[in-house]
Amino acid sequence: MSRPRVLCVSSNRSTRASLTLSLTDAPVDVVIAQRSAKAANRLEQEEIDAVVIDASTVANVPGLVDTVESEAPETPTFVHWDGDGDDSVVLSDVLARAADDSATRLANTITDRLATETNAQIPIETDPNADGSHNDTESTHAVRDLPADLMGLVSRARCRLVDATSPRTVERTLREELTGHDSFTFAWLGEYDRGERAVIPWLSDHDRAEWPLRNSFSIGDGDHPLLERAIRTRTLQIQQYGENEHDAVPFGDRAFRRGIRSVAVAPLAANGDLYGVAAIYATVPLSEHERDAIRMSVAAASHVLETIALRGRLEQQERTLHRYERLVETAGDGMYILDDGGHFMTVNDALVDMTGYSREGLLGEHASFLFDDDDIAAGKEIIRSLLESGERTDTLELAVGTKTSEPIPCEAQIAVLVPDGEFLGSVGVLRDVTERKRQERKLRERNERLDAFARIVSHDLRNPLGVAQGYLDLLEESESPEYAAKIHDGLDRMESIIEDVLAIAREGEWAADTDPVDLESAAREAWDHVSTADVRLSVPETMTLEADRSRLLRLLENCFRNSIEHGETTAVVRVGPLETTEGTAHRQGFFIEDDGRGLPAELQDDLFDPSVSSSMDGLGIGLWIVREVTTGHGWSVVTTESDDGGARFEFETAG
Repeated sequence: MSRPRVLCVSSNRSTRASLTLSLTDAPVDVVIAQRSAKAANRLEQEEIDAVVIDASTVANVPGLVDTVESEAPETPTFVHWDGDGDDSVVLSDVLARAADDSATRLANTITDRLATETNAQIPIETDPNADGSHNDTESTHAVRDLPADLMGLVSRARCRLVDATSPRTVERTLREELTGHDSFTFAWLGEYDRGERAVIPWLSDHDRAEWPLRNSFSIGDGDHPLLERAIRTRTLQIQQYGENEHDAVPFGDRAFRRGIRSVAVAPLAANGDLYGVAAIYATVPLSEHERDAIRMSVAAASHVLETIALRGRLEQQERTLHRYERLVETAGDGMYILDDGGHFMTVNDALVDMTGYSREGLLGEHASFLFDDDDIAAGKEIIRSLLESGERTDTLELAVGTKTSEPIPCEAQIAVLVPDGEFLGSVGVLRDVTERKRQERKLRERNERLDAFARIVSHDLRNPLGVAQGYLDLLEESESPEYAAKIHDGLDRMESIIEDVLAIAREGEWAADTDPVDLESAAREAWDHVSTADVRLSVPETMTLEADRSRLLRLLENCFRNSIEHGETTAVVRVGPLETTEGTAHRQGFFIEDDGRGLPAELQDDLFDPSVSSSMDGLGIGLWIVREVTTGHGWSVVTTESDDGGARFEFETAG
């Protein structure tokens, strides 16, 4: 019989060490799970005979006990406390309270309970006729003691199993060799599905199956005690029965009607792994030699199943490794691995290409070699969060330094390396998002423009609308036809503004088709579209500009409106050519100035600096439009003070 396996769930090394040491002389094997999730995984995939929970390091003890009861019903559960606890809490059938220095007492409690459980659930009957069953122990018969016919059965089975590559081949071989001998009437093999807690028969030949095998035999509900004992003890189980003793074996009624009086169930297991069971039926009690033949044949089949499983795992690992290698080789994203101290352990070719550094230049360096302090702090916070939450990955936007000192904006996918619960480092995948950032910026700028259009329309339409309304009032009073023409001019200007806004919304351009435009002509047309009150326009000189006339009118109108509405004392607005020479630099353009109160001194130097404001909020809608039209033409604009103390806008169109 295999040794009972005790699962210790604790993240405290001292607790695990003391428990393991105290069970050194006990006939048990101790296996470890540092976290509840790992414990649940072991309970699902392994045979566990008892569980010890360290309550001082397991946050949700009742939840883990529920998991034990769900995955492994009737498994003894022991809860270990560092000190006093609440005696009223009932977590499982068995509770063991122990202080730090009582690991030996806890170990004794565990072994005593295991012994009790074993005696209660696996009775060892020495009299085959006591209840019709016999729980067999390991045979002491040697191979040479088998009769020739049984030895031939074992030899043939072994020879055929050598070439078996699938469980169904193993099933067919063992079934055919066993039932080919006069001692055995029928046989079947089945896989033990731990998740479903059921034995599922392998049917290699459905058409020739002598008995209609159903889909599965449930384990754990007491319906098939012979199968359950074979799975639990990992030893050959023998059942002999009479007319009223059919329930303990599969196909009990059918077997009895066919003359079966003895059934053997052998576990298909090797090196601690259980693959299934083999059930063999006979019309007479099985002799020791026949039992040995079953053991030897089943042992050969078990080792073949182990080989098949190992081969499958290796092939899976090779496929996984191959896919991983291909992924790393062909990945367009930069990849790296940091140790627990934040130093580069591995980098791929894409990261080398991205940064411009050699692989040797990166390996061994701290992460600060590529990332700034703020990004490193954010990465540490993500790693801490992943370790606490148990999540697998998280993302972070950061800048990756390069050899050319031009950082690359990247999105980093970060994962932590925590085999067996110990943090060993982190893995990062860096995706260059430069183009995405560029598109986001363009979209943001376009959205800012679109968001401004409603305000632009209401702002720029206000003056021509007011002018048209004023002339409409005069027309109604005097019925003079000249006012109708003025109203038409105002409506035409409003239509032009609407067309400009729609064009900019579609094309995103503040200057489309440029033509030669006379500055004085454009200035006087724009002046007519603005409510000027008593302010006078002066254009002492003119010049020709290469400009989009419609957009230029928008610029002039907004500058005029700014002088009139914000100058307060403005009496004259002047427009004229700008042509100066400073050293070897020759500046050409035009200016707009007034004699009002001027701009606040703190705004003059950077009113049109794009770094000061990227939207109209910092300028006011009128000056924002001025800046956009200027930029759209490829011009530049600065503000200064006029000779009369007012505001002066200088537009440089060539230099």
